[in-house]
Amino acid sequence: MAKSKEEVKEKKDLKKGKEIEATYVEKKTTKKKKDSSVEKKKSTEKKTVKAKTKTSQKKESTKEREKAKPIEKEEITTEIIEDSSLKEERIRTEEESVSYKKAYSFPRILAYIIDFIIVMMLSTLVLTFVPTNKNYEAYLNEYQTIQAEFLEGSLDPEEYVNKSVDIVYDIDYSNVIPMIIEISILILYYVVFQFYNKGQTIGKKLLKIRVVSEDLGEASMNQYIVRSLIVPSIASKMLIVSMVLFMGRRYYYYGSFTMQGIQIVLIIISVFMIMYSESGRGLHDRLAKTKVITTD
Repeated sequence: MAKSKEEVKEKKDLKKGKEIEATYVEKKTTKKKKDSSVEKKKSTEKKTVKAKTKTSQKKESTKEREKAKPIEKEEITTEIIEDSSLKEERIRTEEESVSYKKAYSFPRILAYIIDFIIVMMLSTLVLTFVPTNKNYEAYLNEYQTIQAEFLEGSLDPEEYVNKSVDIVYDIDYSNVIPMIIEISILILYYVVFQFYNKGQTIGKKLLKIRVVSEDLGEASMNQYIVRSLIVPSIASKMLIVSMVLFMGRRYYYYGSFTMQGIQIVLIIISVFMIMYSESGRGLHDRLAKTKVITTD
């Protein structure tokens, strides 16, 4: 019995020793884990410090580069300015070379005469198919006899005006349809045909001149319309048609003559501007912002 008690005590002591060893081992493992975690933290802190130093070095290098960049930018801007100045000089020289190719007054006037003849031939050809007013020739004959009597001295100015008011109105009123046809032919020839023919009528093409815009580009349809209102007398003809339809006889008589006089003055001014101005541009060219140049 005594042995059995001693064996039980020994077993108990062994168990306690084993438990003590297990706790000791667990404490050592936990310490190792803590040490490893501390070492990891230290390594991560070292890495962050290294990364911060690298970023700071990069920032310092970028700052140094930026300090060096303004000099390069200034050099680039100076080069761009020099290139732009050279381009502007080239454009000026090109414009000056083109300005020497302006159309002179003689070929322009001759081209206008040729175009006027062509338009008259076209209008007479078209009007042959249009029925005329029966009284038109009678009005013309009567007006011619009044003018002859005034020149002979048998009529004083008041009688001449009083008789001419009615006859001039009747002549133009009976001639409204031919006037509208003539206006439409002028528009088709000087605006539409010239626009699609790159600034050339038949007269201009024969004399090797053409209409261009003020910036030496292709002229637009609106520019051709503005030009044609003055020189081919489209504006005055349209106003005369509107006046004969909506004005009284006496108002029309004075209005039509004043309109014709204004048109003659505008044409004379344009001719003098073409002949004596440095640019060779007439009044219609300045209003429409166009030029007439020679072609090769």
